[in-house]
Amino acid sequence: MSSADNIERAIAELNMTTRAETDERILDDAFSALRGAVHVQQPSTGSGVWRTFLKSRIAVPAAVAAMILISFALFFSTLSKDAVSVEELCGTFGNAGNVCVSTFKAGQTTPYQQVWTSQSMKMRLFKAGSGNQAQFALWDIPNKVKMTMYLSTVQSQELTDQMLAELEKSVTQLSGISPFSYIRDIPEQAQWNRISDPTVSAVIPGSEVYELLWAQQDSASEVVLYRKWRVFVDAGANLPKRAELYVMSGSEQEYNLESFVIITYPGESEIQDIVRNIFGPRDNRTDDPGFIGTPGVRR
Repeated sequence: MSSADNIERAIAELNMTTRAETDERILDDAFSALRGAVHVQQPSTGSGVWRTFLKSRIAVPAAVAAMILISFALFFSTLSKDAVSVEELCGTFGNAGNVCVSTFKAGQTTPYQQVWTSQSMKMRLFKAGSGNQAQFALWDIPNKVKMTMYLSTVQSQELTDQMLAELEKSVTQLSGISPFSYIRDIPEQAQWNRISDPTVSAVIPGSEVYELLWAQQDSASEVVLYRKWRVFVDAGANLPKRAELYVMSGSEQEYNLESFVIITYPGESEIQDIVRNIFGPRDNRTDDPGFIGTPGVRR
């Protein structure tokens, strides 16, 4: 039996007859309880359908007030499950075998940077720019070689132990999706909230939405900026699918979107195909170490 059927059956079984004074008292209690529930479940919500509904004083009988309580109890019970913490999110993301992070500037539909990381193949591929001006860099750790491609010119370089250490250091749990490289970098006063607004979660269907809020002071100008990192998490896998970075100055009333990332989880074969399309089949690659020149600089 569905939740809707249960509600209807519960209301039918009430079979109550009350006076207007009783209806008003029950209704007052219902609205009071709902105000408290909305405040607990959605402390950051200052407007929207819930507040509009709670402020309305519609004359309804006690049976309808009871239906409201039952319906909201079922609704809020779906919100009361344990939320994902920042630590859990980073841990799950860090364990993902193959990840592609595409970074966009606000208002753009083409990423200005893409990074493919394969833990199983120990390989990382960077792409900056687009079209004929795109630049690629491949770190092939098992073969200890770094390959670059720009303007159809492929060059390679042997990966030294120092370069491997620098690469390992640059790859963190929050690489590419968060403004912080490590969890310890998040300010102590930052607030991590779950967002229950259905219009927000509709951006990525089947996702749960979280926001990290913090203040940042510019040491030079002493201007305080308010930052917001919004992340859409797959409800089943607890893996991030999209993340957005916002900023607001003290004189502004709304957050402005600066950039966003799209996170996908390709298979090994898909990453291998991308590498092959850029650098060609492995048998045809020139893996001998050589000089990697700076584009546009003559020697």
